[in-house]
Amino acid sequence: MLRNNKVNAVIAFIASLLLWIYVVGQVDPATTGRLVDVPVVFAGEESLTENGLALVDTGEVTVDLTIKGDRSDVRKLLASSDKVSVVADVSGLTKGTHEVPLDIRIPNTVELQKASIDDVTVVIDDLVTKDIDVQVDFEGAFEVSQSAGNVTVTPETIAVTGAASTVKSIDHLAVTVNVAELTEKTARLTKNAVPVDANGGQVSHVKLASSEVQVTAAIVGSKTVPFTAETTGTPADGYEPGQISAPSTVTVSGPPSVLEDLKEVTAEPVDITGMTQSSTVPLTPVLPEGVTVTEPQPLEATIEITGAATVTKNWTYASSEIEVRDVPDGLAAEIVTASVEVTVSGEKDVLDNLKKSDLTLHVSAKDLEEGEHEVEVVQSSSLDADKVVIAPQKIKIILQTVTTEE
Repeated sequence: MLRNNKVNAVIAFIASLLLWIYVVGQVDPATTGRLVDVPVVFAGEESLTENGLALVDTGEVTVDLTIKGDRSDVRKLLASSDKVSVVADVSGLTKGTHEVPLDIRIPNTVELQKASIDDVTVVIDDLVTKDIDVQVDFEGAFEVSQSAGNVTVTPETIAVTGAASTVKSIDHLAVTVNVAELTEKTARLTKNAVPVDANGGQVSHVKLASSEVQVTAAIVGSKTVPFTAETTGTPADGYEPGQISAPSTVTVSGPPSVLEDLKEVTAEPVDITGMTQSSTVPLTPVLPEGVTVTEPQPLEATIEITGAATVTKNWTYASSEIEVRDVPDGLAAEIVTASVEVTVSGEKDVLDNLKKSDLTLHVSAKDLEEGEHEVEVVQSSSLDADKVVIAPQKIKIILQTVTTEE
């Protein structure tokens, strides 16, 4: 009896399994499924453009859809959702904020049960155009002491059209170049520019006059080496060359294979012929082809010129051109010496503008009594006393009592 029950149970299980297989394969029962992150497509932007308006970048807008239908149809749609579209029509909208209903389109083999959102908030703004800089971004890792060099991009700016607030949010137009595309030889690449914000996020709903740009770039190395600079020629007569102060090292960049053999850098000799004063001058480094100095910039040296050309000027001062000061009351002074010679020495650029009238002579009769005296001649000027020689240094004067007629 027990054995018969076990047999019956097995038969019942097999019958149930066969029935389930039949139902699934032939009857195709109804079921539900969920489409996740279906993108919302905005239509009608052309009509906004015609009215001088544009859709402000909304970022990526998606919707989740719950659908119902025969199991096979639901599975097929979940596997390939390209027949599903969600559209927000912005045509005819005016400047400002709007709620736009979503037009959800799915195959008629299934039905829509639920959408995570029924409408989307959009902002319409004025349409503007602005030239925005193109910037090359490199992805991938360079080897140690290597980087991208000889980088150019054409065009350097591209006109971008879109909503005013969206265009304002664009930091630059990014062009991405993979490091693996570069070698020591300058590569010429055609790339597409993408508008991005300050955080590197892509900005949508704008139009570029042309997204195609031409980029040139190469892999360059960097190296710091000793640096020397020298002078040639001689300064003007009376001057001597002093020290030359230049950087002791420079940092250069260029093809890695060339830098490997570069041990030092020298500058073209600086011509100091005829120089009369210390100067800071630019230096021209002597470098292999393709190598440039990156630091320091500018590359300069200070040339020290010492000494100065000494010249003299001579003037004769008659007694009438010499002033007698501090004459005691009741006395009158008369200079006996007819004249003196004055010799002035100094740097040429100073004496070139010096005139006789810039230097005055005087003597002092302070505390002297009536009679003949020798007094020292003193000069009054901005010149150092040791640069002015007066001959004779002392002259004779006579002091006489002033008589008054009664």
